[in-house]
This record gives sequence, C-alpha cells and structure tokens, in this order.
Amino acid sequence: MEIREKWQKLPGAAATVYVCLLLTVFLFYFDANGYGRIMEAKAGAFFLLCGGYVLLMALWGAGSLLLGGGKGFSPLSLLRKTSWPQRLVLGYLALTWVSALCSPFWPATVLGASRFEGALPITLYGASFLLVSAYGRADKRLLGFLGVSVCGFSLICLLQLYGYNPFGLYPAGYTYQDGGKAYLGAYLGTIGNVDLVAAFYSLCIPMLAYALVRLRGKARFLLLLPLGLSLWVLLWMDVSAGLAGVFGGCALAVPGAGFISPKKRRAAALLLGGAVLLGIAALYAADVGTGMLHEAHCLLRGQADPGFGSGRLHIWGEVLERIPKRLWLGAGPDTMLYGGLKPFQRYDSQMGRTIVAQIDAAHNEYLNILYHQGIFALGAYLSLLILLAKRWIAQAPTSAGAAILGAGCLGYCIQAFFGISMCTTALFFWTALALLAAPGCLSSPEGGT
Repeated sequence: MEIREKWQKLPGAAATVYVCLLLTVFLFYFDANGYGRIMEAKAGAFFLLCGGYVLLMALWGAGSLLLGGGKGFSPLSLLRKTSWPQRLVLGYLALTWVSALCSPFWPATVLGASRFEGALPITLYGASFLLVSAYGRADKRLLGFLGVSVCGFSLICLLQLYGYNPFGLYPAGYTYQDGGKAYLGAYLGTIGNVDLVAAFYSLCIPMLAYALVRLRGKARFLLLLPLGLSLWVLLWMDVSAGLAGVFGGCALAVPGAGFISPKKRRAAALLLGGAVLLGIAALYAADVGTGMLHEAHCLLRGQADPGFGSGRLHIWGEVLERIPKRLWLGAGPDTMLYGGLKPFQRYDSQMGRTIVAQIDAAHNEYLNILYHQGIFALGAYLSLLILLAKRWIAQAPTSAGAAILGAGCLGYCIQAFFGISMCTTALFFWTALALLAAPGCLSSPEGGT
C-alpha cells in the first residue's frame, strides 16, 4: 500500500521539481561560448528539461496502466476528465501539427527554421501545460524559488550594466555598453536579448508586486529585494515592451486582482479606463520628447514611420500583407524566414553603416501565431487566454495564488503584443498559465499562494 501511495504522489512531486528546475537550472543555464550560442544552449536545455519531464510522466502513465490492468481506460474517457483550458490546448496543438504537415516547408516545421519554435517545441509547451495544470500547485515554495531566482538573475544583469562581464558572456574585451556599437543588439543576464529579458520581467515583476499586496505576514517583505532589483534593471535597460508589460500589467490587474471589494471593481475599471483615455488625449495633444512617447504621438496624428518601434511597423506590414495567402492554416510553425518578407533596413550612426535585418518573427506573438499556424490556431490560443482570464477574475477574491499568477500572465500578454516567442521565456509563461489553470491554485484561501 505504501508503494502504491508513493506512486500516486509522484506526479505532484514531479511537477514541483520541474517548476523549481525551470526557475533555477534552466534560467541560469548558458553555453561556454556566451551570447554567441545562447539560443542553441537554451534550446538544448529546454528539450532536456521539458522533454524529460514529459517522458517521465508518460512512463508513469504507462506504469499506472500496467498496475491497474488497463481497466476502464480509453482516450475518450481521458478526454472527459480534462478541463476546458486543457481541451483548448489540445486543440491548439492539433491545429499546429495540421499547419506543420500542410506547410510547403515541411519538415522544417518540426523544429523550426530559425527560433526553435516549430511544432515539436510548441507541443512540449502544451504537454507541460497539461501536466502542470493537472498535477501542479502554486504554493509558497515556488514563490520563494521565484524570488531567489529573480534576485540572482537581476544581480547578474546589474553587474553587466555597470560594465562587468560575469561568466564571460560577452566576447573578450566587450561589455553591455558596446551593444549597438561594436556588435548588433543588446544582451543581458542568462537569457540573452534584452527583449526576452523584458518578457521575463513582464511576467515576474507583477507577480512579485501582487504577492506583496495579497499575502500576509512579515515574510512577504523579503520579496521587496527581488522586486527592487528587477525594477532597477528594467528601468535601466529601458525596453519599451517591458515597461508596457510591467506597468501596464500592474495597473490593469487592479480591478481583477481581488484586493478591492467586488462593488469597487467597476469603479476601479472606469477609473483606469478614464486614465487611459486621458493619457491618449495628452499624447495626441503634445509631443513630449523622443522614443516611445514621441512615436505614439505621431501614430495618433497619422504620421506613421515604418521605422517606429525598432522597425515593428515595417515588420507588421510585411506580415499582414502575406497572411491572406495562407489564412486558415498558416505558413507552418517558425517558417517566416522562408516567407520572402522584405528585410528591415536602417542606418546606424554609431556603427556607421546600414543594418539589414531578415524578418523571421512578427515581433507580435499573436500576429506570429496567425502567420505561422493560421486563424483557427490563433482562435484556440486566444480562447485559452480569455477563459483563464475569466477564472482569474472570478477566483482572485478568495485565492491569492490566482491573483498573483493572473497579474503576471496579464503583464506578459501585454508585452507579447510587441515581443517574440522563444523557449527562453515562453516556457515560463506556459508554466504560469498552467499553475493558474490548476485546481490547487484556485482553491487556496485568502492570504495564501
């Protein structure tokens, strides 16, 4: 009996260990060659960690069938036990594989042509979601791992911002300050590109902030350290998508995060809506400088430039122009590199030359799904987000875990409008979604995680 009980507890323990490894080993893993090979290094770690977890659970499932003699098992009975979020993920994965198989670029669609975002990696995202949502639980241990990991990650970033080169991630003799001068792009921490660092912070910072608000006890104030360090890095690196995700997520989560009474939710929503409209009117009326605010002012006045948003308007235009050709099933996962999109070009005065960048991602995760996997897959994905958003708002008043996870997921979804999906950060988002969908998160009492 004792062996059988331990066997039944294995999935829950495996889910906890998986999330802890994700927040530690995966987050801090890098290649000895530094940023020059970090995408390949992270992809290898992703396949080992996520693929190993899925394989372990598949073996557990097979063992359970053998122990139980296979009585009463069928795919249909298993499907009946799934929740609606899990069914939407299964539908999303099925549509992704249909897109991959029907693509003219098969078999490149299996792993992906440039960013390891093919059908197989996406399947691992979905499979990990199904497992964590079925057996995982958001608790204080995981929040503690998150706080410690964000703290360590932010300290590495700060050392780099101050001109140091811990772990030799930059080429010898170079630092963060040489980005855009001696080499293209900007890189930080053990994630790599600063846009991906911004995506990670867009998920984590709102979670840390709302944990401070919703939890009880003096121990929660320990979260001020990772929160302060991560905000320091976020403001210093000044990535517009990250700023929008963090501050937009924190602000827009107020009506649904459960720390105000239901009667005041509508008032809070109206107040936020009014503030947004007032901000838009102010941006329309006055050009307040350079950067993101200047570009927003010009866009509101119909003075768009394809170079706005680091070329995102040009990229979005190229992507939208080609979507109608394969609207239903898309071009196939991670095949934009083969799509013949006109490269983005700009003259860099610091480097003294014209930079030509091939387009292999839409720089908008929703548009990226529409282009690669088609309108049905995008519909399944958005339906999943909408359903979990409804559960978040409904359960946040009685579940601090739901409130915290929902705020983080909202922040990530905002930055995703300008961001790139890669296993480097997407795996954290899918795991947060899974914990939000897990029954254990939604049943936790006020003041718990």
